[in-house]
Amino acid sequence: MIGGYIVKKRPVLFLWLMFITSLLTLPFLGWKAFKRFLPGTLFTAGIMMIESLLAVKFNWWKIFKKIPPYFINEFAFMAGPFFAGPLWILRLTYGRFFLYFVLNAVTDAVLVYPMNYFFEHIGILKMKKMNRHQLYVLCVAEAVLMYGFQWLWENLMKKKKEEDEITLQSPIP
Repeated sequence: MIGGYIVKKRPVLFLWLMFITSLLTLPFLGWKAFKRFLPGTLFTAGIMMIESLLAVKFNWWKIFKKIPPYFINEFAFMAGPFFAGPLWILRLTYGRFFLYFVLNAVTDAVLVYPMNYFFEHIGILKMKKMNRHQLYVLCVAEAVLMYGFQWLWENLMKKKKEEDEITLQSPIP
């Protein structure tokens, strides 16, 4: 299998393709949906950055292959599929929590079990002190936090918009 040989021999090329392909899906999301769901996605990205620092400190996993900037271990994942994926999942399921939860649980299961094994097999990463089940629980918890943050954000923005409309309608003394 030539494709598998190339991926095994050039995992950094695979990371670049994963990163670029994820970003190329964003124009199909729509500008309005992108702006609407960006706060929840950025919130999750912040959590992932903290998680990345903790992973180094507590040796949860080790990243062997990276793309620039090299000081962020999981950059190819965080700026690629972990950025585009939540935007798409929120776009497709927001307002229907059960569907959101199920889709995230399935997506996280695919990421944590077969994809994680694949990444280990081609030499991109290795799980250390955190096992796959713990990683799965962490991913699902992040998804619930992201939904909660997005819900809070939208309610705050809705309330602010209503207050602004009331202020504009009141007569100026």
